[in-house]
Amino acid sequence: MNIFKQFIKSIYSPQTIAKFRFQKIGKSILYVFILMLITSIPASTFLGINISNFANQIEETIKEDLPYFEIKDGTLNADIDEPYAQEIGGNKIIFDPTGAHTINDFESHEQAFVMLENDLAVITEGTPTTFSYQELNLATIDKDSAVDMIDSVMSILPLILAIFIITLYLFSTGLKFVGIFFLSFIGLMIKKSKAPDLSFRQVWILSAYSVTLPTVIFSITDVLFGAMIGIFEFIIYWLIAIMMIYTVINKVTQQKSNATKPQQ
Repeated sequence: MNIFKQFIKSIYSPQTIAKFRFQKIGKSILYVFILMLITSIPASTFLGINISNFANQIEETIKEDLPYFEIKDGTLNADIDEPYAQEIGGNKIIFDPTGAHTINDFESHEQAFVMLENDLAVITEGTPTTFSYQELNLATIDKDSAVDMIDSVMSILPLILAIFIITLYLFSTGLKFVGIFFLSFIGLMIKKSKAPDLSFRQVWILSAYSVTLPTVIFSITDVLFGAMIGIFEFIIYWLIAIMMIYTVINKVTQQKSNATKPQQ
C-alpha cells in the first residue's frame, strides 16, 4: 500500500493501521514527513495569504495615509497630536509618535502593526513582537526612505514567506516526532495487557499512524478557529491519539486471535 493510501486509511481504520506494524520503520518515518506536509498545506496557505495581504495593507497605508514622519536618533517624529489607527480586514495599523501609549495598550488586538515613539511592534494572535528602531537599524530614516525599504522587502516577500513556512514545517514535524515518541510509551503500557508480544519498534510504527486522525482534525480547526481552542485543543488531541492507539492495539490482538484459530 502506498503512503497516500495509508494516509486515507489511517484517518478512519484502526484495523488497517494494526497491519502496518510489520513494515519497515523507514517508511513510517517518511509517512510522518508526508503527513505533516499534507496537513500543513491549509494552514500554510492561509498564513501566506494573510501575511501577504497584511504586508500590502501596511505598504499602502504608509504610502497613502500616514503623514510625513522621520525617525531620528531612534525616535519617531511626526506633526500629529493624536495616534493614527486604521483597521482593514481585522488587521490593525497603528501610528503613534505622541508617546501617549505603550505596546501593552494594544495587546488586545489579534493582528496589528504598531509604530510607537521608540518601538515598532507586530502583533500576531494577540502576541506582540517588539523591536526598537535602534535594533532595526532605523535610527535615522524618513517616510520616503521607509517607502523605498518597504518596496524592497515586498519584492522578496515570496522568498521570505517560503523560508518561514519551510522553517515552520520542519519545527512542527520535529514536535510531531516528539509526540509520537511519548505516545509510544503510552502504547507500551497498553500493550502489556493487550498484545505483550509487540516490540517497541512496532508500537512506535503504530503510534506514527495513530496520530493521523487528530493531526488532520486540528489542521482544519487551526485554519477555521486559529488558537482559540488553546489548552482544550491539546487535551482533545491527546484523547483522540490515545483512543486511536488503544483501539489499534486491540485490533492487533484480534488479528492475532483470528490467525491462531483452528481451521474448521
